[in-house]
Amino acid sequence: PQEQPPPHHNALLSSAERAAAPLLATAPPPRPPLARPPATASPPVLASGAAGAEASAGGGATAAGRRRWLTISVGVTAAYGGALAADEGLRRCTEFWLVVLPIYLHYLYVDRVSHPASAAEETAAAGARAAAFDRLHERYSPVVERACLRMRGFYLKAAQIMSMRDDFLPEPYLRWTKRLQNEAPVALAGPEARRCIVRELGLEASEPGDVGAVFEDFEDAPIGSASIGQVFRARLRSTGEAVAVKVQSPGVENLFRADIRTLKFFTAFALPWAVENMNAIEKMFQSEFDYNLERRNLEVIRESLQPKWGHRIHVPKPFGELCTRHVLCMELLQGEKLVDGVRRRFRTMAASEGRDPEAYEQEHLEALRTGRTKAQSARVARWRTSVWRLWRRLRWGERGEVLDLAEIMETLLAIHGEQVFQHGVFNADPHPGNILLLEDGHTLGLIDFGQVRDLPVDFRLRLAQLVVALARRDAAAVARLERECGMRTKHQREDVRYRICSFWLDRDTEDVMQGLNLHDFMAWGEREDPVLEYPEDLYLVCRCSFMIRSLALAFGVRLSTAPYWRPYAEALLRAHG
Repeated sequence: PQEQPPPHHNALLSSAERAAAPLLATAPPPRPPLARPPATASPPVLASGAAGAEASAGGGATAAGRRRWLTISVGVTAAYGGALAADEGLRRCTEFWLVVLPIYLHYLYVDRVSHPASAAEETAAAGARAAAFDRLHERYSPVVERACLRMRGFYLKAAQIMSMRDDFLPEPYLRWTKRLQNEAPVALAGPEARRCIVRELGLEASEPGDVGAVFEDFEDAPIGSASIGQVFRARLRSTGEAVAVKVQSPGVENLFRADIRTLKFFTAFALPWAVENMNAIEKMFQSEFDYNLERRNLEVIRESLQPKWGHRIHVPKPFGELCTRHVLCMELLQGEKLVDGVRRRFRTMAASEGRDPEAYEQEHLEALRTGRTKAQSARVARWRTSVWRLWRRLRWGERGEVLDLAEIMETLLAIHGEQVFQHGVFNADPHPGNILLLEDGHTLGLIDFGQVRDLPVDFRLRLAQLVVALARRDAAAVARLERECGMRTKHQREDVRYRICSFWLDRDTEDVMQGLNLHDFMAWGEREDPVLEYPEDLYLVCRCSFMIRSLALAFGVRLSTAPYWRPYAEALLRAHG
C-alpha cells in the first residue's frame, strides 16, 4: 500500500471547527445591540457619497498595503538572489536543504507515522515497514546521487566514507557510493590545472598554461580524482622521472568549510550521535588544504616506514621545489588501486572457469553483504587463501592470481599500529582509494597524506593502556581509560562505553553489536549515554582502526585491532616505565 501523506492544514482546521461546534451550540446567545435614538435621515445622495468615500478610502488603504508587501517581498527575494549569486557557500547551503529536507521529512513520516517501529512487532507489519523504506530508498537514491555529483565538495567525501561498510547504507545508496571511491567525477580540467601550476610555481610561460619549463608529457586527462583536487601524470624535464602532480581546485577550501557547517547543523537534529564526529572532521580538515604540509607529511612517513617495511610498502618521494600550498609533485607509483586489483583478479578467475566476470564478482560480494558467506578471522582467511591458491594452480594452472587479502589487511593494521605508538605520527585517512597494488603484485603503495596526525607522548601512553585493556576484554578498565583519554559522556555508563569503544577501536563482533546494524548501534549508544566531548586525537585513532577493519570486512576478513596493536602498545609502556 502507498504511504498516505499527512493531512493538509485545511483539513486540520475543518476538524477543529467541527470539534468546536458543540461548544458554540451550547453557548448563550449574543446580547442584542443597545437601543439607539433614531438618527436624522440623510439625503440619499449624501449618504451614498459618504459610503463611497469610506469604501474608496478602505480600498485605497488595502491596495497600498498590498503594494507595500509586494515591494518588500520583491526586495527580499532580490536581495537573497543577489546573495546567492555572490556567496557560493550560501547557494550550496540552500541547494542542500532544498534537496535533503523533503527527503528527510518523507523518511521521518514513514518512520513515525505510517509505519512506526512500535507497530512493526508482528511479521506482517515489519514486512510492510521494510517494503515502505525500500520504496523510499529506490525513489530518493538517484536524487541524492545527482545532487552529490553536482555539488561535489565535502558531500562527495562523505559519500566515500559512508560507503566503506556495507551495513551502513541501504543497497540503492551503496551501489553508487561504492563507485565514488575510485570514480569521482572530474572537477578540474587539464588546461585549468596547467594555469594553476603556472601561477603557483611562478613559471614563465610563453602562453597560458604552458608548463614546459618544468614538465614534459603533461597529460591533461587526470589519473586520479580526489575530493579537493585532481592528479595528473607528467615527466620532469630535468631528470625524465615520471611524476604525479596533484592540483587543488580553486576555491574548494571555502566550499568544504561551508558544506561542513551545513552538515553540522543537519546532524544536530537528524543524527545526534554524529555531531561530535562532525566537529572532529571539521578540525581534521583544517590541514587538508595545505599541500606544503602534505609534502612534509610524506617526508616524515616515508623516512619512518621505508627502512623496515620497504619490502611490503612504498611511500612516494615528494619533490619539494615543485610543491606549494595548492600543488604537490611526487614520485609516480606504477600500479592500480587495491580494489581495482582485486576486481581484475576476480575477472581473471571467472574467465578461467568460463563464467561471466561481472556475475562472478557480484556473486561473491552479494554473498558477503547478505551473510551467506561469513567474514572470517585473518588466520582462517589466510589458510583458505593458501588452499585455494594451491587448488587453482593444480586445476587451472594459475600462478599469482589469488591475492592474500588477509595478509594485506594485517600488514596495514600493523603498520598503522607502529605509526601510532612507536613513531607518534600516523595517517588518519587510510581510505581504500589511497592504497595501491603496485606492478609486482604484492607491494602496496600508500598515497594521500593530507590527514597525518602527531600524537603527544602522554596521550599515547593512555591510549596504549586502553588498547591493552581492550585486548584483555576488561570492561571496567576500558571505560575508565577511555575517560582518561578525554572522552566525556552524560552518564558514564560502563556497559555502554565498553561496547562503543570496542566498536570504534577494536572490533565489531556479535558480543559488541548484539544484532544491531551500524546506524542503529550508534543511535543506541547516543540514546543510552550521549557524548559530550570526543577528543580529536582519540577520534582520529579510532577512525583509522575503523577504516582498515571496514576495508578488510569488505573483502570477507574480520579483524580485531587490539591484538595487532598490543605489542606496539606494550613496547611503548615498557619504554616509559
